Amino acid sequence: MNVIFNFLSSLLNTIFNFTGDWGLAIVLLTVSVRLLLSPMSFKQKKSMQQQQKFAIKMQEIKEKYKDNKDKLEVEIKKQSAQSAKSMMGCLVTLLQMPILMTMWSVFNKIPVSVGTFLIPWVSSIKVSDSYFIVPLIYVIASLTPSLLSYVSLLKIEGQATISKSNIIIMAVVGLFVAKAAPIAVGIYLITTSLFNFFEELVFRIYTRKLKTEN
Repeated sequence: MNVIFNFLSSLLNTIFNFTGDWGLAIVLLTVSVRLLLSPMSFKQKKSMQQQQKFAIKMQEIKEKYKDNKDKLEVEIKKQSAQSAKSMMGCLVTLLQMPILMTMWSVFNKIPVSVGTFLIPWVSSIKVSDSYFIVPLIYVIASLTPSLLSYVSLLKIEGQATISKSNIIIMAVVGLFVAKAAPIAVGIYLITTSLFNFFEELVFRIYTRKLKTEN
């Protein structure tokens, strides 16, 4: 983790020397890292989609062969083998987490107390936003990927729509997290959420295109 921390800290300082603004440097570093992680993220999304399809298929098999135990057992083993292969793709999340967690730490420990033109109403990126503007922006941005499931043209087969109660819970938790975080981390959270939205949008368009072609 120290190696990752030192590398990201050095990269952040390099970007700052080029931009002259810590807020912009945070945005550029976050986007750069997320672009590098995008292939793994897409692999994870595809694996999760396959898992959802397997769950539906398994339910259909159980219903179809409920009176034929031998055939049911054979089909379940066949589906379980395919599901196990798909699960490997979900494990790429474990590779991304150390990097994303370290980025949080890097931004939280920026050794300067200055402002940024991105958030002009605060004097330092080391303090939280007392006006609640940054937390509110973060909450809205963090919910946008989940709201895509409500758009009929962008729905993915087998994917459940997130309930409104869960969206409310996510919003409340996100608000408290962002309120306690310094502006530097808030900028990181907002940038990450917006990137998640565009990444999810691209994935859904890509999935729909494949379905149309097939």
